[in-house]
Formats: sequence, structure tokens, C-alpha cells
Amino acid sequence: MVVTRRPLFYGLCLLIGTLLFGIAGALHPVLSGDGAAQLAMVARTSGWRLIHWSLLFGLAFMYAGLIGVSLRHNDTAGASPSRAGIRLGAFAFSVWSLNILFMVGAGDQLARAYTASDTGLTGTHAVFVYDMLHPMGLAAERLATFLLGLVAYTFGWAIRNGAVWPRWLAWFAWVVAVACAVAALVFNEFQPYMFFAQGVFVAWLFLSAIVMLTERRPAPVI
Repeated sequence: MVVTRRPLFYGLCLLIGTLLFGIAGALHPVLSGDGAAQLAMVARTSGWRLIHWSLLFGLAFMYAGLIGVSLRHNDTAGASPSRAGIRLGAFAFSVWSLNILFMVGAGDQLARAYTASDTGLTGTHAVFVYDMLHPMGLAAERLATFLLGLVAYTFGWAIRNGAVWPRWLAWFAWVVAVACAVAALVFNEFQPYMFFAQGVFVAWLFLSAIVMLTERRPAPVI
């Protein structure tokens, strides 16, 4: 039987996105302490903007790749949950980007203002603005983590019902769903557990990219 590979675009998008996001996430410092301490850490971090732009473009690539996962299951018994998953994903990825956008834009500028002000009035204002707005970004991260759990859950059913990819990938998706739900519902947004859950979600996407890129399918009969 003649076999052929599916187009590489979606698989490569998913692979590039997970690598971008994963490497940038590993390089991101763990922010701790009060607002002043966090702004000082932001200012000291070399490549702060590069890290966050890598995260943002990683999100774009990952969502493009996730579209490919959904399309792969269009003509299978997993079509309905895959369509639900990609629609949930649009909302989840949008919310996921909010805190990253804040930190690459306002967070970077506030850190510059704080360090350049020599702890004067401008520095006090910078810390105040950061303390008022950053919790909103963290709240968006918490909501996004819960939404990613729903995305993983629906795609788990798509893979399970579609039966075109390994069943273990569906089980891993459900593990991701539980991890994201626990991180979002049990722990508050000022703890790092939601970032760990997001990391597990990205790991699942990475494995999905490998499956997508190595898959062989029968060539259509002409």
C-alpha cells in the first residue's frame, strides 16, 4: 500500500510553537516578593522582551498547529469534540495572552521607570500601577489555565473517538485537563502551580506535534 505524509504546515507550527514557548518559559524568572522587588527583577532580567515575545509568538504557532489537530479529526468520529475544542481554544489562547502582553509592554516600561527614578516619586507611582494591574494579569492566567483544561478534555475525546492517533495521547490529554482544573480551582493565582499546569499542556501539544509529523496515511486512490 502506498502511504503519504500529511502536509507539514500544522505539525511544524505546533512543534515550533511548543519549542518557542517552552524555552522562553524555562528562561523566565520566577517573580517573587512585593511589587518593587518584582519590578527590580524584571529590570535585571536580560532579554525580558525577547522572552515574552517568544511566548506570544509561541502561542500563535501553537494555536495554528492546534487547528491542524482539529482538521485531522474532521472526517472521523472525533469531529464534534475537535470542533468544540478549537472553538474553546480561541477563547483560551486569547485570555492566555493577556498577562504576557501586559508584562512585555507595561511591565517592562514600569520596571524601567522604577529603576531609573532612584526610588523617587516616579518609582512609587510605577510600583503602585504595577501592584494594581498585575493581579488582573494573573487572574487572566488562572482563567486561561482552566480553559486549557477544557480544551485538553475535548481534544482527548476527539483523539479517543477518532481512533487515528494513539490512544495514550487521549489519556495524556485527560491528565492535562485534570492538572489544569486542579491548578485553577484549588490554588490562587499568586502561586506558581498554574504555570506548571500550563507546562504540562504545552508538553501534550509537543507530543501531538511529533505524532502529527510522523504520521503516515494511505494515499488516495485516483
